[in-house]
Amino acid sequence: MERKNFGVSRIFVCCSNVVFLISGFTFMSLGALLLADDERILLSRLLGPGDIHPDQPLFYYMAFAIVGLGFLITLTGLLGCWATCLYNRCVTVSYLITIILLLLGECTVCILVVFWPHVLGIDVRPARLIRALQRSYAVPGREQFTAALDLAQTAFACCGINGSSNYGTSWWRLQEVGRRELVVPLSCCTLTNVNQTDSFLNPEPANLTLCQALNPAEHQYARHTTGCLEMLEKWTQEQALILLTIGLAVIFVEVGALLSTFFVCSKSSKRAKSQASTFTSTQTLSPFSESDHDFGLGIENRMHATGTTFGVKS
Repeated sequence: MERKNFGVSRIFVCCSNVVFLISGFTFMSLGALLLADDERILLSRLLGPGDIHPDQPLFYYMAFAIVGLGFLITLTGLLGCWATCLYNRCVTVSYLITIILLLLGECTVCILVVFWPHVLGIDVRPARLIRALQRSYAVPGREQFTAALDLAQTAFACCGINGSSNYGTSWWRLQEVGRRELVVPLSCCTLTNVNQTDSFLNPEPANLTLCQALNPAEHQYARHTTGCLEMLEKWTQEQALILLTIGLAVIFVEVGALLSTFFVCSKSSKRAKSQASTFTSTQTLSPFSESDHDFGLGIENRMHATGTTFGVKS
């Protein structure tokens, strides 16, 4: 019965490791999907920290990090399956240490996402976004930021960070980087091709004259008047929630694999101690060794031989 329970426990550990292995493949797939989502990656350019301008948007690096983490989880799952089959103490300890390190790292990332997102490069403070708009929009070398802001203004039907007035003191207007007659970018206008996926790259205003009018009564129906800040904050929270959900699901699987492995290890340790104590008890209950038994048989044989000789002499 004890062997049967031990076998069932090992099967449970093996199943948990298989689920752990599948979660690693799933993580890699999610990273690949994120890498293929061009609009999501481009929009994350607006979340960059401070005045730092990395070569690629934040989610581009995050996608590779997710793929790498998924690969590490997959290797750990394979190590767990190997440890379950071999039942090698060294391999099992390595597996447990790896899971614990993964858990610590993932829990740290989840805590940072919730409480200190700026440490991970997620910064949607209005002052930073307005400064980035005024210094980087349509400026040579900042084409990616320009495309990201155009995408946000097209997708969220907004203009600027707090409003279209943000462009009044931007380098785009002051240095006349864009067309002189433009008061706001074309992506701030109501577009006729808004349903096209690349409309932010080639915006077609429904009424360009009214859109660029200075009188609010004229441009209110031809231009987006609300700022993008609220929409960006909401979008960022949604992405953080998705990341947290996936992270917590993986943590749950890892905790299950860790606890099941601990359970089987403790059970096997108790089983080994039980067998050792049974062997010791058997030795204690049998005070005579095999040599003593042989010695007793030798004496008995000699006595029997002596008795036989004595009978013959008589």
